[in-house]
Amino acid sequence: MSYNDLSNCNGITKYIKGNPMQSGSKYKGKHSFEIRIHLDEKLLRVASLPDYSSIAELDDLNKIDSKVNYRFFLAIAN
Repeated sequence: MSYNDLSNCNGITKYIKGNPMQSGSKYKGKHSFEIRIHLDEKLLRVASLPDYSSIAELDDLNKIDSKVNYRFFLAIAN
């Protein structure tokens, strides 16, 4: 299972509000985001801070399997 903010990649993105966080000139440079993960509730949500102008979450609850041992990993590329 992986989160990817690019809509043309193989991510798990369903946009609730706003646009992909890497798009637009206002996101160039420093920016912050919040990641919420709750496996029992099958929640994966990523939001831009401080104003939550972009929010994306898991597009299919069945992608979280309670039998899998998940690990948290960040990879940031430019």
